[in-house]
Amino acid sequence: MTQSVVNILVVNSKGGCGKTTVATNLAVAYANGGKSVALFDCDRQASAQQWNGARGLDLPSIDLYHRPEPAKIEPSTMVGYNACIFDSGPGISTQPTLRTEFEALLKICDVIVVPMLSSAWDIQAGKNFVTQLMTHRVWRNAPKPIAVVENRISTNLAGQQQLQHFLRCLDVPAVSEFRESPIYAEAGDRGKGIVELKSNRAARKEYKAWRTLICWIDEKSRQAKSERLPGIPLAASHSKSRTEKGIGDAATERT
Repeated sequence: MTQSVVNILVVNSKGGCGKTTVATNLAVAYANGGKSVALFDCDRQASAQQWNGARGLDLPSIDLYHRPEPAKIEPSTMVGYNACIFDSGPGISTQPTLRTEFEALLKICDVIVVPMLSSAWDIQAGKNFVTQLMTHRVWRNAPKPIAVVENRISTNLAGQQQLQHFLRCLDVPAVSEFRESPIYAEAGDRGKGIVELKSNRAARKEYKAWRTLICWIDEKSRQAKSERLPGIPLAASHSKSRTEKGIGDAATERT
């Protein structure tokens, strides 16, 4: 077996920005595309694990691993999957006790997706996080493609314009925009993703944004694997059967 095709880190230091929503919907999109998918829940609150517990057995399989200490993830766990998605916990880059975990995730991933809300507070926190990320020694030693996804888009047009200007200055794309819609909560409560609600009109409106994000991830991960990005000096501006997994490896048994 070979290593996974793409390792996706969904991260932001701020809580409540939709990391788990983005991570679970990415997992569902890849699984429904016929890929073998592992979802690593690195949040101590285990939100993705709760989502997976509501997922029906008739839906495409997603292997869930609860790993609140990402530094302890064994590379062998990732073998055999087409996509591994890492849902990080809040504060992972700012709390001293979690910095080792943040660095471990930076080393594992091929691409980084940063969900961000459009309120003034969230934009400022997001700007601080992206700046911190791009000046972190691990990222500068081995830069990984970064994309922001604007989550739960509201009417704060001025805030969105401010965020987009900031991202252009850093050459970080805002790849997709996801609407403020109750359909995300509905899908989450049922252990589903947007692409699995084919009969729902509100869900179908979101398909294009998700396809755009996945196309970006696939393109950038291929580039990253074929042409490793050079380091930036600091001075410069699988499917495994569930019976094969140990206790706590796979998601809590579904009922």
